[in-house]
Amino acid sequence: MTSTGRRPRSDPDEPIFGVCGPDGESLRCRICAAVDEHAVTELPSMAGYGEDTDVRCTRCGSAETTDPIFGWRAKPATWPPLPQHDQP
Repeated sequence: MTSTGRRPRSDPDEPIFGVCGPDGESLRCRICAAVDEHAVTELPSMAGYGEDTDVRCTRCGSAETTDPIFGWRAKPATWPPLPQHDQP
């Protein structure tokens, strides 16, 4: 744990989502532990071939993306979220 109380990710190549449940049919966010709270978007790739895929947790905003040029990438969100401070 850091001084902010947030656990740092130990491996930047660690997946955001993992399967869970008795049949392995559910998808769990490894950042905020939400189960089956995700949105999947697939679009034709801007590379001109293949598809770009984005799987995003609807609770914390963490995402895994894939595309033909850059491959797989994880984008973890800060969890728990930082408190909002009122600006003067």
